[in-house]
Amino acid sequence: MIPLKESYNLNNPQDPLNKILFALGEEDPIFFAETILGLHLNPFQKRFLIAFCLFPQILVVTANQVGKTVALAVAHLWYNFYKKGFIGAPELIEKARYETLNTSPVTRQSKECFRYVEEILHSQFSWEEGEKRFVNDCKIGWFWEGKNSNIGRIDFANNSSLFCLSTGEDRGSGLAGKQFPFLSYDECVQSLHLQEELPARIFSRVAKYAGAVILVATPDELARSQQYWFHLFIQAKRAERGEGKSDWHLIEGIYDENIFIPEKKKKEYKARLKSLDPIRYEQVILGKFISSPERMFTPEMVEGIWNEKKDSTSPQENHQYLFCWDWGVADQGDETVGLGLDITDSENAEIVYAYSKQGGDPVELMAMASYLKLEYNDSAVVIEVTDLGGTIFKKMMERLKPISYGHGNKPDALFFLQLRLRNNIRKNLTNNERMATGRIKSYYLPKLENQLSSYKLEDKKIKQDWVMSLAMALWYLEKYKKISQIKVFPLKLYR
Repeated sequence: MIPLKESYNLNNPQDPLNKILFALGEEDPIFFAETILGLHLNPFQKRFLIAFCLFPQILVVTANQVGKTVALAVAHLWYNFYKKGFIGAPELIEKARYETLNTSPVTRQSKECFRYVEEILHSQFSWEEGEKRFVNDCKIGWFWEGKNSNIGRIDFANNSSLFCLSTGEDRGSGLAGKQFPFLSYDECVQSLHLQEELPARIFSRVAKYAGAVILVATPDELARSQQYWFHLFIQAKRAERGEGKSDWHLIEGIYDENIFIPEKKKKEYKARLKSLDPIRYEQVILGKFISSPERMFTPEMVEGIWNEKKDSTSPQENHQYLFCWDWGVADQGDETVGLGLDITDSENAEIVYAYSKQGGDPVELMAMASYLKLEYNDSAVVIEVTDLGGTIFKKMMERLKPISYGHGNKPDALFFLQLRLRNNIRKNLTNNERMATGRIKSYYLPKLENQLSSYKLEDKKIKQDWVMSLAMALWYLEKYKKISQIKVFPLKLYR
């Protein structure tokens, strides 16, 4: 960090020294934060800011209290101060309108970034370090123009603005049509539907500038988008090891990196938390993904089913197939779900086709089931008959020779599903274990991912039609097919 005299300010951008300092800050956000904004950064925050210069899409997975929202505030100040991403003559860029967006599913979290920006520019941001209290000495206080707390906007002196809004406040309409060169999504794991939001409400708003997108969150085993967050994390980790590709550059951070929490307090807090909840300790202190005891399938088990294929597989000659159907014809109820599996090697079954439809004409649904049976080499068919509707479907589809799956088969089916998902993530299976039960793989199916990750035995409100379709398939393989293959020999009595 280059020290500046306390009496010196950067009010005149035309001053030769100022030009040098501003040029250094434009290329180096750490220099901008420490020298121009007067802050002190921890190791995580430095890694976080360096990544902005190198990658357009960043995934930030951290423990609690590592300073991620402060780093976001610095990033937005840096983007707005230099109007990053704008091309043209400097005098024209200076006049051009420029806006960045920080959003979060949590209203309080979106307001935190707003507060930090205001405190930093007014030299009111304080921290504790080495048993002393410090306050930043911002050299560009003049950059503050004003704020409108009601709409979550801060205006800056160069005709740029930062919006800090929760997705609940925005609803996709308040900023409809606006485009941003930089967008951050703080605590995105708390979103109800992160995967659906990314293309529709996040990437659609940086299209004009091909802008940078930063996703930030601490793992939370109870969050609705935890499994998708884990999916993105695993893809990025594999890419780091050269085992695949990811669109995201991963930044991780742990609690101990926050040098602004005194060591004595850190030690005391960690000991208390570890004693109270050793599992939660892993999440809060180390930023690890943990499993909720309420869930039947762990994040690792759900992630382990994917085979890196992105689409269905056409039927192959001489392969055996199975289709399992869970019916739902109500317009507002569960979907009809049909999963097609390649069961040529029943110990290494693979989902190769998935069909789903909300509501619809039962005749059309049965026609689709008939078509898929013929298309996939006259596949075996299993249908759910736990209620009157399923029984009617069975009678109307007699020519397909469907196999019935009833409510009494559910415990066995879920048991076999859990076994196979566990086997997916076990590196080596003994011959005896392979004989007991195998593995199950699939191309990436977001709806199956969501339902597996949230599945609870006692919760009647959650969607489970995709889980049940898959469980039916494994029940067929482990129970029905094996039993039907047992040969029966007549007993001859000799006198």
